[in-house]
Order: sequence, then C-alpha cells, then structure tokens
Amino acid sequence: MPRDEQTTAGAEDAVSEQGFQTAKVLKDIVASLAPIELRPGDILMRQGEVSDAAYFLESGSVLVYAETPYGPVSLATLEGPRLVGEIGAFADLERTASVKAVGAARVFRIGRAPLLELGRKSPELLMSVVRQLGQQIDSVNKAVALYTNALAALERREFDEAILSDLAAPSPRLAEFAGAFRRFAGQILGKRRQQDEMAAAAMIQKSFLPKESAVNVTGGDFEIRARMRPAREVGGDFYDYFMLDADRLAVVIGDVCGKGTPASLFMAVVVTVLRAAAREEADVASMIARANSLLCRDNAASMFATAFYGVLDLRSGALEYCNCGHNAPVHILASGEFRRLDATGLPLALYENLPAEASKIELDPGDSLVLFTDGVTEAVNLSQEEFGEPLLLETLLESRQCTMSELVSRLFAVVDAFAQEEEQADDITCVAVRRR
Repeated sequence: MPRDEQTTAGAEDAVSEQGFQTAKVLKDIVASLAPIELRPGDILMRQGEVSDAAYFLESGSVLVYAETPYGPVSLATLEGPRLVGEIGAFADLERTASVKAVGAARVFRIGRAPLLELGRKSPELLMSVVRQLGQQIDSVNKAVALYTNALAALERREFDEAILSDLAAPSPRLAEFAGAFRRFAGQILGKRRQQDEMAAAAMIQKSFLPKESAVNVTGGDFEIRARMRPAREVGGDFYDYFMLDADRLAVVIGDVCGKGTPASLFMAVVVTVLRAAAREEADVASMIARANSLLCRDNAASMFATAFYGVLDLRSGALEYCNCGHNAPVHILASGEFRRLDATGLPLALYENLPAEASKIELDPGDSLVLFTDGVTEAVNLSQEEFGEPLLLETLLESRQCTMSELVSRLFAVVDAFAQEEEQADDITCVAVRRR
C-alpha cells in the first residue's frame, strides 16, 4: 500500500479508536502533511509551551509526563495511530505536560487553524475530545483519592489491605502510576514492619517497669509515684524501684541512646544488670562500678545509657546516689527551696575505668525528690520552642504541696499544654518521691 494510503488508513483507525466516526477532513489534512520522524527520546511537546498544533501519531508510541520540581512523573503512554495534544490546541491552553517518543515514531503536525476547521466540520471529534478529557480527569481523581487514602492510613498507622492491594496492583486506568503506586505499597509494608517492631519494643520496655500494684512499696513515711509515656518511636527510657531489704529502697531512672528495638533491648540489659549489681554490692559507688564494667563488655554497638541510681534509707531519709550523666533531679525542700543533683560521673557503658562517684543528701520531712528524663525538658511546641528547665522548675515548685500522684499528673498536663498539637518526639518519664 502506498504511504499516502497507509496514512489515510491510519487516520481512519485513529478516529475510530478515539470514539468518533471517520472524518474525511482529517484524512485530507493528514494526507497533505509531511511526516516527522522521531527517534527514541525526542521531545514532541514541552510542558508550558503554547498549544499551537496537535499531532497525528501514525506509528510508534509516546510518553506523556509532567515536569515537576522533584523530577518527571509519567502520566500515560499513547500508542499510534491517534491524535496527540488536540485538547490544548482546541482550548488554546499552554501544554499541561511534555511528550517524548518512547521508540521510533512517525507524526504529522496539524496546525491550530486546520484543527479548528476539523472541529467545525466534525462535531463528533469535539465530543471525543470532551470524552477523553473526562476520562483523564477521572483517572487523576482516582489516583489522587488513592494517594490521599493511603497517606491517611500511613498517618493513622492503619494499613488497610484493600488500599495496599490497589497500590500494588492498580487498575488499568491507573497503570501509568503503577511505579509510584508500587513504591507507595513498599513504603506501607515497610511502615507495617516498623510498626510491628515498635510494638515489640514497647512491650519490652513496658515489661521492665515496676507493676502498678507495686507503687506503694514503701508505705509509711514515704510516697513514690512514677509514670512513663512512650513516644511513637519507642525510645529507651526506663525507671525502677525495689526494696533491697526492709529499710532500703533502690530508685532508678535512665535513658538509653537511640530508639526502637535496639534501644529497648539495651534498656532491658541495663535494667537487668542494675538489679543484679544492686543485690551484690553493699554501697552505691561499688554497685555502679560493677554495673558499668558489665555493660562495657562486648558492647560492639557502642550504646550507652544515662542513669540516676539512688538508695534511700527509709529510717533516716538519707539518699546515697550516683548520677551517671543523667538530667539533674530536683530536690525540693519543705521550705520551697530546691537543689539539683548534678552528674557525678559519665553515662554507663562508655568507659570501664571511669565509674561514677557517689554523693549523698537527706530527705527531711516534707522534702520531695523529682527525677525525670529529657523527654520533659526537650518537649517542643508548634514553634519548635523547648519546654526547658525554667518551666520545669516553675511547675514543680508550684506543685510542691500536691501529693506525688498529683505532681506527676500535673507535670504531664503542663508539658502537653505547652506542646499543643506537636507530636511527642521522645519518651517522657518522671519519678517522684516524698517524705511525709
């Protein structure tokens, strides 16, 4: 078949494929035009250019893609024979997307004037353009809806199987978004695995905390309350308190570097080592030295933990302690004055030959001791301002007449009010002890 006849037949096929009856004027126009041969990668249209023409794609295929600041996004692959770019040319709009040849392709350029003439003589062509535009809008709406629902599921950490299925195997109409959808599905699966890991880490973390039923272990002259609220990404906060004998109470608070399962596992090791060392060593300094030595061994991951460990004599109120690089607890006197229990050594598991030294204070009747982690002072609000030490001290001093349960609850409430809607980034932990 001669080339002109082949082109005419292709024009008829294209008209039929795009949903309207054969238009003689289209065959006549195409037959009078010189072909343009495209090589793979040749740009046919550029996004933002004036739509001064449409193109009849006689053979081959072209890729339609959007150019964004973050890189190109594939929208559709069009196969010949068919018209390309006719919507913008009819509407006299800028090109909304770029088009390039996928492989070798042959096209014919149809200027805007003859294209408008074609539209006047063939209303079916205009109807087809409207129908095609509607299908494109429908595809974009479905893609946006799927993305929106998937993002909402990620934010809620609810991984709907139907959404995952649609992302992994999108409908034919969304096939051009398949690559992005598959990446999205992979992200959701990764988040699901991460969520499972976070749940396991939270379970490990919770299992090493004193049970609620053990809160009043001291009774009598002393009151103790503690609370920890993990962040979404579980960190390594921990606290503990337990009786060493009938007259001595051990109190611990600490924070492991890092987050997730590694931090929770190391936290479990630290708590276990501290408990074991506490029952084997008579004084606080020896106990911390032993625990630090054990934690330094085979610490290939180079993890470490800040920790405050104190032993309270329930008869005298004397508290002997080591502060291993932890936030300085606040000793609130009955008079309203306060002191800080600054660090007496480095964090645990850093250096075996540099254990912390011990120090000592007296808790007189009416005195309180508040221990906390940096999740309190480093909580941020929507302006990314930190809660900070001054607001912590102000809150504790204003609450010094409260019970320990009320003080802890009030501290959490003030932190939440300060943070407003900003997501909690780190575990928040507080332990409060009062001598009645």
